[in-house]
Amino acid sequence: MPTSLHYALTDSQCSICGRQLEWKADFDNINQPKYVSQHCNQNYAIHIETVKVVTLGKVSKGKQEEQQEKVMAPMEQDEPKALKMAESMKRQQQQDEEEKQR
Repeated sequence: MPTSLHYALTDSQCSICGRQLEWKADFDNINQPKYVSQHCNQNYAIHIETVKVVTLGKVSKGKQEEQQEKVMAPMEQDEPKALKMAESMKRQQQQDEEEKQR
């Protein structure tokens, strides 16, 4: 009998004491992902057998460009910092070499 993953993770209880189980994801084997729990010296497992991917709709051009800008913005901001740091290190090396030559 299929059960929703959310219900299984939030409402399952220990069969001995009745306390709620705390689940840990075990995705070591990508072909058989599962959640595992231990309580009252018993092991519990929820095996994920099927995954359904649903397309919710198309993203408008404006939103798509906006999302791409959000992703690219931090990278562009980091680039000037890296360049400034490299230039600063280069200047420092040049100064060190000049001092050695004196």
